[in-house]
Amino acid sequence: MAKANKKQAKAKPAAKTRSLGPRTAGSVDAKIGALIRERRLAIGVSQMRLAEALGITFQQIQKYEKGVNRVAASTLMRVARTLECKVTDLLPNDA
Repeated sequence: MAKANKKQAKAKPAAKTRSLGPRTAGSVDAKIGALIRERRLAIGVSQMRLAEALGITFQQIQKYEKGVNRVAASTLMRVARTLECKVTDLLPNDA
């Protein structure tokens, strides 16, 4: 019985929750990504074409649009220029 008690005492620790650091993408990043996608589709630009214009991969564009990765301010400015809009058009009104 002593062995059974030892096994119970060695219960697995609870799963750790991932802490959100200052560089982790959040809800605002998802909204920015959605606005980028909306504008890109409105003017008929593919992810590949946008990526080539920015010198990045289309996978990175996908990550921006899904809000997985944050868009740096300098990159957002280049995206706006490429999509022929103002940077403010790519920022959520309720941010």
